[in-house]
Amino acid sequence: MGETHSDNLADRGLSSDPVYIADLGMCQPSGAISRKSERHRWRAYDYEVAGFAGVMLMAGPETEAPEITYPLDVDGWHAVSIGFYSTTHNLSGVNDFLVRLSGDDTFSVLDPVRADAFEQQQQLEEIYWKTANLTGQQIVFGQLSRRRGLGGGPGVVECGPVRIAYVKLVPLTGPEVEEHTRDRGDGKNKKLYAHNDSFSFQNEYRPTTAEAIRRQIEPYRDTDFSRMYWEIGNGDTLFYPSKIGRNWDTIDLPEDYGRMRDRLRDEAWRILRQDGVDPFRVAVDHAHDVGLEIHGSYRLAAWTYPPPALSYAFEGGMWDKRPDLRCVDRDGRYLPRLSYAFREVQDFALSVLREAASYPLDGLALLYNRRPPYIMYEQPLIDRFQEEHGEDPRRLPEDDPAWLAYRAGVVTDFMRRVRAELNTIADEQGRGPIHVTACVLGKAEDNMYFGLDTETWAGDGLIDTLIPYSPAPLAMPIASDIWSDPEQVEPFVSMVRGTNCGLALNVMPRDLGPEEYRRMASMLYGVGAEALFFWDTNARCTYRPPWAALRRLGHRDEIEGWLQAGEPDLGAVVQPLRSLAGWNMEAIAPG
Repeated sequence: MGETHSDNLADRGLSSDPVYIADLGMCQPSGAISRKSERHRWRAYDYEVAGFAGVMLMAGPETEAPEITYPLDVDGWHAVSIGFYSTTHNLSGVNDFLVRLSGDDTFSVLDPVRADAFEQQQQLEEIYWKTANLTGQQIVFGQLSRRRGLGGGPGVVECGPVRIAYVKLVPLTGPEVEEHTRDRGDGKNKKLYAHNDSFSFQNEYRPTTAEAIRRQIEPYRDTDFSRMYWEIGNGDTLFYPSKIGRNWDTIDLPEDYGRMRDRLRDEAWRILRQDGVDPFRVAVDHAHDVGLEIHGSYRLAAWTYPPPALSYAFEGGMWDKRPDLRCVDRDGRYLPRLSYAFREVQDFALSVLREAASYPLDGLALLYNRRPPYIMYEQPLIDRFQEEHGEDPRRLPEDDPAWLAYRAGVVTDFMRRVRAELNTIADEQGRGPIHVTACVLGKAEDNMYFGLDTETWAGDGLIDTLIPYSPAPLAMPIASDIWSDPEQVEPFVSMVRGTNCGLALNVMPRDLGPEEYRRMASMLYGVGAEALFFWDTNARCTYRPPWAALRRLGHRDEIEGWLQAGEPDLGAVVQPLRSLAGWNMEAIAPG
């Protein structure tokens, strides 16, 4: 595909001319396509752009169109892109569509750009999908849908509006195939770590099959990602079939939900379990099939959430039943957390890690970046501190060094228990050490305030990977939720230097453009990041231009070559529409 500094983003580095498959009216079965608006059929529209004309296929938010197939009839390796006509942002709660090759067992979920600007309603845009050997393959399209209620009439099933215009194929030459194959097998670029909270997509899509779960993993195939951090639970609400915690089919569900999305998630979980599907096991197996490590990730502080939307999910749980284990502020008021000052809370967390480790995981991660505090002014802490220091910590400044160090020592003792427990499990299973990751706050002083002595954790070998989330206070999604200065990163670089602990920096915010991703990656690599982590990667792997850049951010040579070339535009490929269904698209105006 090229030399060291060639840019292989999407199909940019390829030398062959593209081939456009524009008449999608040839898809099969022909009975699934109509020239009229009909439910359960794709509607065909003629269109024209500069250079070619074709037939695009559309399906609306209530169509429930069936899968259709186009016989590609090509041989060899090609880069495959999909051209689409943007939908307006308010057509449906979902805006994605499905595509796979006939030899694949899992659809890719493509999320087109919404036509928020008027100009987007006058053009086709293009999404790079993947590079694959198309010999003997057909391409299959589907309409993504989610059931919102009972019955079969309009509105019961909500579908993603689809307007697929063409398939673009760019053939690879012999040397390009060799380079592509070499690059896919080269582990030195596998510097990216993904995160999936494992419940948001259930809220959004209501997945009820194993294939729908696998869609969350499939985008990482043949990318620079090497790890998936997949969440296993919040407090005692766990996202795998558990004997010790609570699942969505074992808690009392409300008759009237505060958010429809939570009902969709609960329904999906119950259907999956009734069909014998373990969503976590599906994710673990498919991650390994795709070539990823998978690390079960646990939110230690999420024992309850504020009313009204989610509080139902924690009623009757450990938070409700054990008020004596709650965090307490310096004035004696309960905080909506359980405290790791108590052995019972630590023991439960350890039991979750042990249960999760019964799956063939590559590691476990402790997500300290969400919902601190974990320890505050609980009476046992106060009593022991007074015995050792002769002072009541409530009368000291909140940032008193001795008090902060004492609290941090308690959490560090818990981390020693984590490491010891996972070593015991590894010995019992006859396997190598279980990798331990800690995702923490992005300021060293904030971590110490909340009892997270990350320097000791790294230095004493209690963790194998440290992930600072962002410099924003309490990891909140605000303007400072971005690494903007190398000095923000230096404390973490220093604390892992000379240790066996790796450093991966989280890249925020979630909605960076392709150029911003490359600039950010260059800066973070330059200050000492060994890898890059992406919180909520499931919200980023849309196949839009930012994902095309993000998926190759392990290729530092490409990034530096792009910077040296003057940072050329990496935005969308567009085709201005001349006509659509007989309309002159060059003459229309808003309103």
